Amino acid sequence: MANDTSTRSGGASSAQNARRPKRADRPPPGRTPTSAVVNARTEAQRIRKEAETDAARIRAEAEEHARGLVLDARQSADGVRAEGMELVSNLREMSDVLRSNAEILLRDIQAIHSRMVGELEGARPGDADSASGGEAAPEGEAASGADAAPEGEAASGADTPGGDHVLEVPDFVSRG
Repeated sequence: MANDTSTRSGGASSAQNARRPKRADRPPPGRTPTSAVVNARTEAQRIRKEAETDAARIRAEAEEHARGLVLDARQSADGVRAEGMELVSNLREMSDVLRSNAEILLRDIQAIHSRMVGELEGARPGDADSASGGEAAPEGEAASGADAAPEGEAASGADTPGGDHVLEVPDFVSRG
């Protein structure tokens, strides 16, 4: 038997034979595979091909699913970005309207304040006509600019001849 082992391995020692992997797909030299081995190999090849086919199908499905998720994520991100840009635009517009309304309010308050200060300066103790506003202010006071627009602003023409002040309607209030 020792002779038989050395002949099969081509004169190699048994230590070298132990290191070589045995090939299950071919029979040792001089032997023919039995039908059970042939059937097992055939079945193994069939199972392996099935597994490779299933793996390829599953991989393709996973890639398609991942592509769908990425597409949905991009569409969601685009939608969020568009809504954000619209919100920024609306906030800027609202800021402009609020700033405009604040300027109108400030201008109206300054005009009313100037008118009231002028009336107070023109009032004399014991003078009944000046308390009711029926007496015109002396010429020096009219020229002093008590009823004039604040410095740096043009007169708005909002004061009526009777001394009543017409206020402007803010932008956010519908005008009729």
